[in-house]
Parts: sequence; structure tokens; C-alpha cells
Amino acid sequence: MIIDVSNTVGKHRFKPEIKAESLLPQMDAAGVDMAVINCYAESLDNASVEEACRLHPDRFIGLYTVNPWREDAPAELEDALKNRGFRGLYMNPLRHGYILCEHQVFYPLLDVCKKYGVPVWCYGAAEVFSSPVFFGCIAEDYPDVNIIMGRMGLQYDNASAVAVAKSHKNIYLETSSSMDFNAHRAIKTAGTAQVLLGTGTPEAGYYPLEIEKVRNAAKDFPGAEELVLGANAARLFGVKER
Repeated sequence: MIIDVSNTVGKHRFKPEIKAESLLPQMDAAGVDMAVINCYAESLDNASVEEACRLHPDRFIGLYTVNPWREDAPAELEDALKNRGFRGLYMNPLRHGYILCEHQVFYPLLDVCKKYGVPVWCYGAAEVFSSPVFFGCIAEDYPDVNIIMGRMGLQYDNASAVAVAKSHKNIYLETSSSMDFNAHRAIKTAGTAQVLLGTGTPEAGYYPLEIEKVRNAAKDFPGAEELVLGANAARLFGVKER
């Protein structure tokens, strides 16, 4: 079973709309069983994510995106998780203008995730706003919340991302936009149970390339391919393996 934990759908002010249905033929061609989807952080088009999950519940898992600066953000997230079928939170500090050390801004959202037992996908590239080094403190403050570090530091700070994940078992590394040697380092150092296939389709990558990258990185580690390509994500999102 292959589960990709990084896909974008929905409307954007300046970019063409990405329809979830356009992903399905690509998923089928690459053998991707399910895709975790989110909207653009700057557009907040959660409605497109919700509709895709409603129409294709066996193919899509929806993450809810909310601007944490809004006072009603925690209540909005709770409603999405409780009543609208969303299964996690998507965070992008770079787009919403907060640094991951500004805990008072987004910790109320993590409180909601803890309450509902859902994971958090957070952009974790080599940026001041979302540097991998910040994730350690968050993981310690929320040991019961699983945190997916999106992009796992990219090429510039992958070593720090991997080191943080090695020290915190509730941090998972997502492979999109990384070189295969970065994925290899993640599997070798953090362990086979803490790395997740992500393609960033269609913004950052595409299915065949990213899947092949993971397979190439996992080949030296017994059982790693099955775990990274899907079993870890299935466990994280409560998906029954087919």
C-alpha cells in the first residue's frame, strides 16, 4: 500500500486551480493508493479538500488549514475535526507569518490536535520561520501529538532535521523535495518507522520520481520500503492496510 502524505489541491489567487480529480489518474498510474491533501495556506480553500474527501473517501485524507493569528482558529479547527471529516492540521509558518518559537500563536491549535488524537503536518524547511531546530521543543511540549516535518529541512538543513527526529519519536520526516541521499540519511539515522513518503504533488514533485527516490533510499534497510511508502502513514492516520 502506498500513501503519499504531501499533496496540494484547491484554488489560489494567482495560480491555476488544482482539482483533486486531476490527481487520481496520476495516482493510479503510479500505484498510489491514498493521498493526504491540503489547500494552499494563503488561500484557505479547505472546501475543496473537504469535497475531495467526501467524494473519494478511500483515496484522500484531508488536512485542515487555518491561520493561527485568528482568535477563532482553535474553534474552527475543532469543528473541522469533529464535524467535517478532516483528519489532521496543516501548518505553514512561512505563509502565515509566525516563527515556530512563537508558541503562543499556534499552541492552541496543537491543544486541539492533542484532544482529537490527530497528526500535524508542518512545513519544516531551512527558513527562519520554520527551521527544523524548532521542532524539538514542540515535540517535547506535545509528546502525544505526532508531528510531520514537511520537506525535512530541504537540502540545506536536512542533517538538523534528521537529528531532531532521531531524538523525538513523535517527529516524522516527509521526503518531498529532498535528494535521495537525504532520504537515505533520514532512514538510516531516524529509523525506518519515522520516515514518510511525500511527493509535494503537483507543487514540489510528482509521484513516479518521488516513489523511485524512496525505493532507492530504502533498499539497504530491511522492511524500510514498505514502511516508508505506506505502512507508517497508515499507522499515523488510522488507515486499514489493504
